[in-house]
Amino acid sequence: MGRVTKSAADVVLADRDFIFSKDDEPHAKRRMEILKMHPQIKDLMGHEWRTKYIVAATVSLQVFMAWLTLEWSWTSYLIAVYVVGATANHSLFLAIHELAHNLGAKTLNANRIISMVANW
Repeated sequence: MGRVTKSAADVVLADRDFIFSKDDEPHAKRRMEILKMHPQIKDLMGHEWRTKYIVAATVSLQVFMAWLTLEWSWTSYLIAVYVVGATANHSLFLAIHELAHNLGAKTLNANRIISMVANW
């Protein structure tokens, strides 16, 4: 492992990698606008109690499919990976996103634990 040196051009380009804005956070502003127009939406906000069960079922599906496809031909295996595996992976990614917003359980630690299971 050698020493990494950066040229002046690299340093200047690195300054452009991240855009900093002094504007207000757009999600909070948009949320307030929506709640003003449609106050009944507030009833839909909060944690989703089914998330932990969906995550457990999806992880179980992936483990089951890993066992089931052990002896399959490559063609069948790749089709299963593409259809079942990718769909399950996307579902778990969405669950982790919701859990990052603490929407899967009532407590922070419960959301973290469910996220770790989903990421397993």
